[in-house]
Amino acid sequence: MISVIVQTLNNAATLPACLGALVPAAVDAIVREVIVVDGGSTDATLAIAEDAGVKRAATVAAAVAAAKSDWLLLLPADLRLETGWDAEAAAHVQNGGGRAARFRMASWWPFAGGARAVLVPRDRFGPSLLKLRRLNSRAYAISLQ
Repeated sequence: MISVIVQTLNNAATLPACLGALVPAAVDAIVREVIVVDGGSTDATLAIAEDAGVKRAATVAAAVAAAKSDWLLLLPADLRLETGWDAEAAAHVQNGGGRAARFRMASWWPFAGGARAVLVPRDRFGPSLLKLRRLNSRAYAISLQ
């Protein structure tokens, strides 16, 4: 159903919790695969990704091309999705009419100009992701920093 693309750069401290939040969705077959795109980490980020058994890609474009699912979840490694995100994402995929969505943030301050968790149909991935619906329920992403 969903391929998750996790963007990393020296995220050894936050990556385990980020990936851990995806496990229940993988068990329920909502998350089909996880692909890590690393920006040149010099800490243990890549070892953690390898231990978790996730795939790797050199760029986001390469990850999108390699993804097996029709839906992509773009997830910065310093965000963790809260319990219940998977049901909300699955409902959106089934009933969202093919529209992209973003997860609510538990706190606005760390995200004033930055990272978001975005759920997007693979065929609509591209630079024009500016008009994103916010998922309706309490599906949150929280900062791990």
